[in-house]
Amino acid sequence: MILPLAALLAAGAVADAPRTGMSVPATLTVKTDPATYDLAGFRLGMSEADVEGVMRSRGLKVVRATRVVNFEDQVRGLMNVRGGSERMMRHSVLGQVEFDDGKGGRVLLKLLTWPDTARVSTISFLPPRGTAPSAWQTLLADKYGRPSDGSGRIDSEGLHARWCGRASCGSGAGLFQMSAIVGLDGGSVTLGQPEGTATGIGRMIEAEADRRMPRRAPGL
Repeated sequence: MILPLAALLAAGAVADAPRTGMSVPATLTVKTDPATYDLAGFRLGMSEADVEGVMRSRGLKVVRATRVVNFEDQVRGLMNVRGGSERMMRHSVLGQVEFDDGKGGRVLLKLLTWPDTARVSTISFLPPRGTAPSAWQTLLADKYGRPSDGSGRIDSEGLHARWCGRASCGSGAGLFQMSAIVGLDGGSVTLGQPEGTATGIGRMIEAEADRRMPRRAPGL
């Protein structure tokens, strides 16, 4: 499933082939598929509007947020670098946001700029202090299933665990993954799209600029 997705990203065709956890969020959690996980109320692939909806429904407070240039203006900007004269729309989308969950924890989201909107690519939950590693072990296993690679060990730092939807993650290349290092001092749980997804979006921008303004060989 991951390899066709990588090929679609490289070809700039993902907008026509929605994929769960990338260009659309899952509607329910499947323990064997981290692309579907719900972490702190958010899912990978959520749009900026989805993020705002979760924020309102959970009463989250924005600590800081960063906006970035949208997909269309990135395409037009690339065309202008190549000698075009496209008018910039000056539209922005959400790039990063940090929330206070009102319970002593923090939620950090990173979003990538897709053709239609910005979509969540990474979710990090920084919980408050006070939960024992053994309690975390039970909480996470109950919600997400058994960790991969025989992880889930507890040491002086707390619980160390990793999920990738397989018994062994190997290098992790091309896989949706969630990792946790949590304990009495808090820690973090991070869920992310496959490595290289941002590069794939860049290729989509280049492909769209090529479509509108084909490159030509210099005439000597």
